[in-house]
Amino acid sequence: MARSVTEEAVPPAVDAAARRELSRARTATMVCFFVLALLFASWAPRIPQVKEELGLSDGELGLALLGGPAGALATISIAGLLVGRLGSRAMVRVTLVGYAAAALGLVVVSGVPSLFAVLALWSALACALDVASNAQAAMVEDRFGRRIMMTVHAAWTGGALAGAVLGAGAAALGLSLGLQFLVLGAAAITGALPVTGWMLAGDRPTRPASAALPADPALPADAARAPLPVGRPRASPRRLRRGRSRWRLPSLRWAVPLLPLTMITFASYLGEGIAADWSAVYLTDVTGASPGLAGVGLVAYMTCMLGVRLMGDRLVEAHGVRRTIRPLAFAAAVVFALALAAADTRSGTVLGIAGFAVLGAGLACVVPAAFSAAGQRAVRAGAPAGPAIALVSSVGYAGWLAGPPLIGGLAELVGLRTTMWTVVGLTCAIAALTGVLAGFAPIGPGSDPPDPPA
Repeated sequence: MARSVTEEAVPPAVDAAARRELSRARTATMVCFFVLALLFASWAPRIPQVKEELGLSDGELGLALLGGPAGALATISIAGLLVGRLGSRAMVRVTLVGYAAAALGLVVVSGVPSLFAVLALWSALACALDVASNAQAAMVEDRFGRRIMMTVHAAWTGGALAGAVLGAGAAALGLSLGLQFLVLGAAAITGALPVTGWMLAGDRPTRPASAALPADPALPADAARAPLPVGRPRASPRRLRRGRSRWRLPSLRWAVPLLPLTMITFASYLGEGIAADWSAVYLTDVTGASPGLAGVGLVAYMTCMLGVRLMGDRLVEAHGVRRTIRPLAFAAAVVFALALAAADTRSGTVLGIAGFAVLGAGLACVVPAAFSAAGQRAVRAGAPAGPAIALVSSVGYAGWLAGPPLIGGLAELVGLRTTMWTVVGLTCAIAALTGVLAGFAPIGPGSDPPDPPA
C-alpha cells in the first residue's frame, strides 16, 4: 500500500525528548489561543449594556466598533515582519501582556471617541498576538509532520466559549465591566506567560523543502523547486559583515498565489466577527430575547465550533477538505436563512440561537485549514511559515474586525434583520471557495484531489 504524503513527510524516528518538546510547545500555543479568545469573547455579551449606558444608536455603535479595524490595519503591515525578525515566541510574550492590560481601558470609555480609541489599541495588540500564535502553531505542525492546526484552534474556541459564558454571567449578575476584565486579565497573564517558555524558539522549518510536501499541481513546475522568499532575510554587504540581516516586505511573487486563501479566510473571519459582536444585539433587538438569554446565541455558536474543531483534523484526513467543509457551510446558510425568516415569530429566539449554533459548525474548519495550507506552502519551499501565516491571518483578521461596523452601518440604513442576510451570503461564498483549500492541503488516504486550476 502506498504511503500517504503525511507519512512520507514524518521523519522515520523521532526521539522521545523531541516529541515531549513538541507536545509542550503545542500545549503552550493552545494556552495562548485560549487566553486570546477568553478576553475578547467576554466583551461581546457586554456590548448591549455598553450601548445602553452610553446611549448609542446602531450607527454610533458601528462607528465605535470601527476602532477595531483601525487598530488592526496599523498592525498587519508589521506583525508578520516582527514575527520573522524577533520570533513568534518573543512576540507572543510581549503582546500577551499588552493585550491583557489594554482590556482595562474599556472601563473608562465615555462615548464614541474613547470607545473607538480603546478598541483600536486593544485590537492592534490582539491582532499581533494572533499572528504570532498562528506562526508558532504552523511551526509546531511542521515539526510534528501531521495535522494539528484545527485541534490547536479548538483551544481558541474553548477560550471564546468560556469567555462568552463568563461575560453573559457577569452581565446577568450585574457585575461591573472593570471587575470582569481585572480578574480575567490577571488570570491570563499569570496562567499563560510562564508557559510561553515551552514554545519553539526557531522559526525555520527543520525538514528539507523536498521532504515537506509534493509539488502543488496548481503551481508552475519550477515554483515548487525554487525557494520561496517568504520573509527571507535580505542583507546589505555592511549588515552581512556585522552578521545581521534586514527583513523586508514580502514580494508579490509569493504573495499572489496566497490570495485565494486570503479571500476565504476573510469571508470566514467576517462571519465570525458578526457572530461575536452582533449575536446578542440581534437576539435582543430583533427577536426580543432578554439580556441574559441573548448571550446564549454566542455560547451555542462557540459550542458547536468547538465540537467540530476537536474532530476537524480527523475528519479532513478521512474525507478531504471539500467533503468536510462544504456541506457544513451550506447547512449553516440554510439554517440561518430559516432563522431570519422566522425572526418575528414566537420561535424566533430559539431559531436564532439554532442559527448561530449551526453557523459555528459551518465556519469551524475554514480558518485552521487556510492557515495550515499557507504554512505548508512555505514549508514546501524551505521557508519559514510565519510571514505566510501573517499574510493570510492579517487579511482574515481585518474581516473579523470589519464585519461588526459594516453590520452597524447597514443596519442603520435597512434594519438589523435585513442586514443579517449578509451571513447567508458569506456561508454560500465559503462553500463555493472551499476548493482553494483542497488545492494546497496535503492529500491523505481519504482526501479529495486538488481542484483543477481555472
